[in-house]
Amino acid sequence: MKPYRGVAFRLALAQGASGLIGGAGTPFFGAWLGWNGLSPTEIGTLLSAGLLLRVAVLPLTGLIADARNDRRSMMIALYLVVTAGYLALNGVSTPLLLFVAAVPASVALGAVNPLLESVSVRLADRFGFDYGHVRLWASTAFVAGNLVAGECVSLFGLVVIAPWLAVAVILNVFAVWALPAAPPTREPGNLRVRVRATFAEAHELMRSRSFMLFLAAASFDQGSHALYYSFGGLHWRALGYSGRLIGIIWPLGVLAEIALFSVSLKLFRRVGAMTLLIAGTLCCVVRWSILAFDPPLPFVFFAQLLHGGTFALAHLGAMYFILKAVPPRLAATAQSLYAVCSAGLVMGVATYASGPLYAAYGGRAYLLMSAMGLAALVFALLLAQSWSGARITQSVSEEAPDTI
Repeated sequence: MKPYRGVAFRLALAQGASGLIGGAGTPFFGAWLGWNGLSPTEIGTLLSAGLLLRVAVLPLTGLIADARNDRRSMMIALYLVVTAGYLALNGVSTPLLLFVAAVPASVALGAVNPLLESVSVRLADRFGFDYGHVRLWASTAFVAGNLVAGECVSLFGLVVIAPWLAVAVILNVFAVWALPAAPPTREPGNLRVRVRATFAEAHELMRSRSFMLFLAAASFDQGSHALYYSFGGLHWRALGYSGRLIGIIWPLGVLAEIALFSVSLKLFRRVGAMTLLIAGTLCCVVRWSILAFDPPLPFVFFAQLLHGGTFALAHLGAMYFILKAVPPRLAATAQSLYAVCSAGLVMGVATYASGPLYAAYGGRAYLLMSAMGLAALVFALLLAQSWSGARITQSVSEEAPDTI
């Protein structure tokens, strides 16, 4: 057995465990909050608060992880914060306490994801296995979570969501714990110096026009999912869809996502990162325009299959852009900056706006998401003209880290 297979297997377990959280939380958490008495505006405020606070937290966690060359320990610490929040959700019901429990958990969960992606992409490139073959297990677990959680909601109601999240995050702690530990820090007393050096290198990266265009394109693409993630399940419930039907509809797009992840390396080698990103933004314009008019169920099925483009193609384009454009030393930092803009700033603002927009216009609010997809397309086309395909900066060591 090749040595890398042990690393790939453990990364797949960690990715799969992460998918169990989103499998139930993404389609049903907004509806669960509504079941607890929160209004659409309060739901949008709660969800957006967790997203916007990531803007301050994610760059710091990425910088520290890169400076220490230890992403695993940071992921474990963050997952413990998520565990505390999700356990608390099982015992609170007032809006204030729901905010106190859910918002820190959301911030910490958002900070884990770029670290895990950074490790997965870089080690896949280092050892020669396909990143998509590891990442697809998150999507597979997400689908399984959709189906099982949808069935549970149909049988027992939304009360099952908080216990599900608590159990799922505990599994994530153990999965990340099983990843290879980083070697001891060589100079513990100089962490501040290393963080400052990493910050200076990150500042140089942020001065690049290509990197800023990348952040804009990828962030508007992923941020355009805000209404869908926050109110998609709630809106389908309002249209009369059962929990079982939602549990079937939601995974359709993830199945397309899994199919694309299974051939991700072949796709990248054939068309390149920019074509993947541009195709994803085009799918955003089409998908959200369809959903904006509450179409018959077959059109909903088609729009869901486009998730393979709006998320997977754009995500693969982003991951391979970072792999080729950003020096390995800044892997977690670049991923965190991407997450800050996409899953933090843009997603947060869009989620906050989604609350009152959905309350006022219902499904028509998807038209804003379509406009965001169009903006993403424009930025992606500008990036394709700006980026040569080489490293954005050569000011840091090109040494590829083997450690988690």
